Amino acid sequence: MTFKVFAKTRRMQARTKALFWSYGKDWALVIVVLAAFSYIDTLDPYHRQFSVKDITIQHPFAKKETVPIWMAFVLAFIVPGIIIGCVAIFHRKSYTDLHNGLLGLFLAQALVLIVTDSIKIAVGRPRPDFLDRCFDIYDKAAAGTPIGIMSDPENMLSSSSLCTRTDLLKDGFKSFPSGHSSFSFGGLGYLSLYLAGKLHLFDERGHIYKSIVVLAPLILAALIAISRVDNYRHHWQDVTVGSIIGTVFAVFAYRQYYPSLGAKKSANPFAIRSVDHVLPTSLLPGGRREEHSAQQQAFLDDGGLGPLVGTSLDTIHISGNDNNNGQAGNDPNKVYGNQPNSTFNQPR
Repeated sequence: MTFKVFAKTRRMQARTKALFWSYGKDWALVIVVLAAFSYIDTLDPYHRQFSVKDITIQHPFAKKETVPIWMAFVLAFIVPGIIIGCVAIFHRKSYTDLHNGLLGLFLAQALVLIVTDSIKIAVGRPRPDFLDRCFDIYDKAAAGTPIGIMSDPENMLSSSSLCTRTDLLKDGFKSFPSGHSSFSFGGLGYLSLYLAGKLHLFDERGHIYKSIVVLAPLILAALIAISRVDNYRHHWQDVTVGSIIGTVFAVFAYRQYYPSLGAKKSANPFAIRSVDHVLPTSLLPGGRREEHSAQQQAFLDDGGLGPLVGTSLDTIHISGNDNNNGQAGNDPNKVYGNQPNSTFNQPR
């Protein structure tokens, strides 16, 4: 009995090490991308020339936003993370699903942030409320400049050097694309894909409730994006392009760790990858007997596993188990994750 407990503990330790070595680089790269975004966000955007007669930038500055930044962060990142965690832990009962789901969410939002902010800095498009930020044209208490008496230099466009107000100027040149829109569709779009996979949305049986559950996050993302136009923070083109950016990276991140929504195993994440630098191919069914690297051998020795079978670390067994006959890794139904018999995972 003591030996079995010890062997199980060693197997768990080996799995943890494999997970760390295999996905540690992914998490590190996500952190690097977020750090790069933090730096880029401190840079001054390009100050594009403008005309004071341009009616598209003459809207008033809204001091109260419908969806402020903190609320967008909660709705498009915290809420999807909580939902993914609850589904993975309480329904799927799979830590592989929890890990892959959260890693994909982090990846999607990290890419959304750095790409969106980089474009904002490079383009420098004035916001719809730019002139109010620049001249206080609607703030009578601040003795702002009325629109009627403003004019551009003769035969020239105006520049930011003419602005009488500077505290809101930097953000005033960051209209394109919309960060709220890209972030909302990045997080809520990813959540929609996650739920679609779990519910087998495209199982050709046409359950309306599945469509409602999957579309709900997308509708919320669209409402957040529309609020940016209503608050005169963005032009409609900014919101459109931002939504596309978020959707593209949501799909990209999801497909890194989950199969196509049309797959029979769409509910299951890809198995924890057993790459050559973690698990030698000679230990897998059908693998060639090659010499192990020092790192691979150290992994096996530390784990006390001996030869392994199975391509998923969720289904690692001692190879001496004759009941499996070494077939676990050859079964095509074992390609994705664990819990194959869960009723939540079966096609409907």
